[in-house]
Amino acid sequence: MKLQKSGINIELVSGKLKLPANMAFSEEVGRRAKDLSAVLYANPLKPENVIYRVWKNVRKTADENQINKVKLSYDITVIYPGKIGREFPKTFGHYHSEDIAGTGYPELYDVLSGRAWFLIQRPAKLNPKKLEEIYLIEANEGEKVIVPPGFGHIAINPDIKDLALANWRASNFIYDYESYSNLRGSGYYVMESKNGASADFEKNRYYEMVPDLKKISPKPVPELGIITYEPAYDMIKKPERLLFLVKPEKYLDILTIKKCFK
Repeated sequence: MKLQKSGINIELVSGKLKLPANMAFSEEVGRRAKDLSAVLYANPLKPENVIYRVWKNVRKTADENQINKVKLSYDITVIYPGKIGREFPKTFGHYHSEDIAGTGYPELYDVLSGRAWFLIQRPAKLNPKKLEEIYLIEANEGEKVIVPPGFGHIAINPDIKDLALANWRASNFIYDYESYSNLRGSGYYVMESKNGASADFEKNRYYEMVPDLKKISPKPVPELGIITYEPAYDMIKKPERLLFLVKPEKYLDILTIKKCFK
């Protein structure tokens, strides 16, 4: 399957990324169900099943110097269909470290193929068990999703086909998986309803406070040059459009739920 929304000549073959000769990646990481045990609603019945794969620092070799210069990484994640018990397949979940100005790094996602749900949450500064905000973002092919500073997130595949996501991020930020592991996942588990017709959202009892879930959708953010159907990879042609990822403190008035979602 060609990932035409990527704007680059890449495809999925038997669930794996295939690149042309003029492209490369730095690392491939696969996560099995047993690797997600700490954040699942229930122990997996098929622990060896691969739930998703990530290819890190995917790039055209001609763009490598430019990408390194601005300290960015373009990654691709594929989440495979098939529930884990009643739970929809998802990524592990993580928060981002802060930059030298004390602002959490944001992230920009591009839905290349399939339908994506993102569960993003912002904890209280002094108590990660208390969530101040939590949202379900529903995004379709070609739509862009910004994870604002201070928010953790997971990506979920609610469909019956592969979900392919690309993301731009600062190459030097540190992933915090431990906070999700300690609390056994996000503030909500996203489950298939018992009649199979919809989804149930079950609060995670390991948190002390979880607000009601609000559903939102992404929208273009012209202040950041984010256009819905322009491939995110093409933004590297004018790398200043991606500076909000490496110096987010300069864009805090734009990197908000109100500005980035509807």
